[in-house]
Amino acid sequence: MAAAPMFQEIVTKQWRFEEGMTMRLQRSVRRWLSVAALAATIPVALSQPALAGPNAAPRIWTFEKCEVGVGVWQGTAKGPNGIPEPLETRLISLRATDDVLHVEFNWRVGNTYLAELSGTLNTSTGAVVMNGRVAEGSYEGSRVHEEGQLTDGSSSCFSGTIRVLPADSWRMD
Repeated sequence: MAAAPMFQEIVTKQWRFEEGMTMRLQRSVRRWLSVAALAATIPVALSQPALAGPNAAPRIWTFEKCEVGVGVWQGTAKGPNGIPEPLETRLISLRATDDVLHVEFNWRVGNTYLAELSGTLNTSTGAVVMNGRVAEGSYEGSRVHEEGQLTDGSSSCFSGTIRVLPADSWRMD
């Protein structure tokens, strides 16, 4: 490692300096130790899932789900890491107007997050669009945009995408 020889060189130089120079050496050692401590924390900070800043790229999951009971759909979601996670959505409320259903759902994606979404399902086309916010887990407070499509009407199966965006990236009013 390059850091160990550098530290040894700083300590060796201490003996060459006059007594008044010791303070300058101590500051160099403290500065080097601060840089080493910062370098040790970078991997931990990079492993955190939180989204930062309005220009951060959205995290995208693809999903497939089918109805397993009244108001409950289950399936899988594949997130940015490509690993399938269990998906469960629960219908919270439903209001029909013409060929559009206004719906509210809770979306649980594995142990990663719970999102509360509301939007519409067009009963003529099978298209679904919902927006909301992550209420629990990783990405808490982040905005969520879901787009889905009915793929099998007899089993009430859907597929689509879920986009998790930084909380301050766009407004939903």
